[in-house]
Amino acid sequence: MAQRIAVIGAGGKMGSWFVGYFARRNARVAAYDSARESIRSVPGNVSITATLAECVRDADFVIVCVPVQQTAKVIRECARHMKPDAAISEISSVKHQTFRALAKTPSELTPLCIHPMFGPGASDKKRFKLLMIPVRNKDIEQNLLHETFEEASIKVLPSAKAHDDAIAVILGLTYFINIVFAKVIAPKKMHLLKEISGTTFGIQSMLAESVLLDEPGLISALIVGNPSAAGQLKKYVGEATKVAKAASAGDDMRIERLVRRIKGLHKGQGQDLQSSYKRLYEIVETLKS
Repeated sequence: MAQRIAVIGAGGKMGSWFVGYFARRNARVAAYDSARESIRSVPGNVSITATLAECVRDADFVIVCVPVQQTAKVIRECARHMKPDAAISEISSVKHQTFRALAKTPSELTPLCIHPMFGPGASDKKRFKLLMIPVRNKDIEQNLLHETFEEASIKVLPSAKAHDDAIAVILGLTYFINIVFAKVIAPKKMHLLKEISGTTFGIQSMLAESVLLDEPGLISALIVGNPSAAGQLKKYVGEATKVAKAASAGDDMRIERLVRRIKGLHKGQGQDLQSSYKRLYEIVETLKS
């Protein structure tokens, strides 16, 4: 692992996570956030710097953890002050702009385009997943990631577009569904609903409420800032409208046909629906214990 780490955006949720991650591995960590008061108590091997330039100047590894909308600009600013042979990484959830910014960094820097597939509540003691998009040299970049994040399972994607296309479904569509669900149930008597509900509503409401804890700027970036998201959301609304029309018309046969067709599509993709059902209840039992 690189011994001198700089975390930019250290006062944010993910920035704080990375400060703690590196500090617990005995690296020397420099932390910077434009809102300095957002960086709270830190371990003894973490120094809080007054400027971005001071933070990155001597770092072997810089990680940018600022909102997606600011990431490309901050990459450019970091690169101006970094020493040769250092690495610069960013963790944004949308890559089409940040990838280009990394690709334009000086040739003596090693750019890393990564996306942690976990939130700030994740434990760093267990194996976690990182997505990586090669910028210049896949082997060098992947090896550096393995050295820096020994606990990580690294999945390489071929391009920034492939990343954004996948994230449009994995996060964009998922967040969209949960925000709409949260809006619909918000006026209801939630305590009663949770008291009388079964597994399905319990899990769905927990997901929706967890999504609401994320920064509004992140949610906006996933839904609006990802150019691949619009098509997925349009498709979802179209399919939801078909189901709603069938329900409004009292067409139970059409609903049944739709469900059977959707089941067939998932099975055709090799999905084991029974296994998913079993895993759901395993999760529920784990939560109860």
